[in-house]
Amino acid sequence: MTGQISKGGILCALVIGLVMVLLIPGPARAQGSCAPISAPEAFLEFNHMDPMLDRHRSVRWLNSRAGGNPRYLVTGLTEYEVQASFDMRFEPREVGVGRYCLDPVRVNPKVDVVKHLVYVAAELQRGTCEYDVVYAHEGEHVKINQGMEADIRAALDDLVNDVVRKVGAMFPMPADNAQRAMRRLMSEYGRDFKRRLNDIRRRSRLRHEQIDTPREYEKLSLACGPNSAFQTTLQEAMR
Repeated sequence: MTGQISKGGILCALVIGLVMVLLIPGPARAQGSCAPISAPEAFLEFNHMDPMLDRHRSVRWLNSRAGGNPRYLVTGLTEYEVQASFDMRFEPREVGVGRYCLDPVRVNPKVDVVKHLVYVAAELQRGTCEYDVVYAHEGEHVKINQGMEADIRAALDDLVNDVVRKVGAMFPMPADNAQRAMRRLMSEYGRDFKRRLNDIRRRSRLRHEQIDTPREYEKLSLACGPNSAFQTTLQEAMR
């Protein structure tokens, strides 16, 4: 009977202890977390470049530029290139004597479009069926390129949420550790943004490939009739 009473007393003490932990005031609990006090300023600097039309390249030059696939006659080509940089800033916030949390205050990726060229073979005259077909097809590639900005903005939102979540899960740290943590996070998220951008480029490339298929090429070659320039003058220009 005495042993049973002792066991009951231990259980009671454990329950009371648990209740006491749960009833600790909110401010005291918050010292174990570094949740940011405000959302960081996040903005994408995307410097556009309108596509430039180049009609001075021969069909022979375009085929060479595209890799010289003997199965296809290249009459149009779109080239698109971007460069990116990434800037992030944190500020240490003292939450106790010699203890700091990190607040992300700015996330600012920058993307510059440095090339957006549309080539249409010089042998095609403006206003002809063949010219219109090629121009319209390259216009689809332009739309895919221009859609990258929306994808990058969505990726930035995800990245910012990830930053806030990771910083919020940290605990207060000494000043030296805070400085090292800031450098580590800036390097880590710089690489993360580059990875996200490469993923967007990869998805964009897949979209381009979806409209550059043998079936689509055959459809375009027949769009202006069986005796169009695609089957006559352009073929002769390649010989």
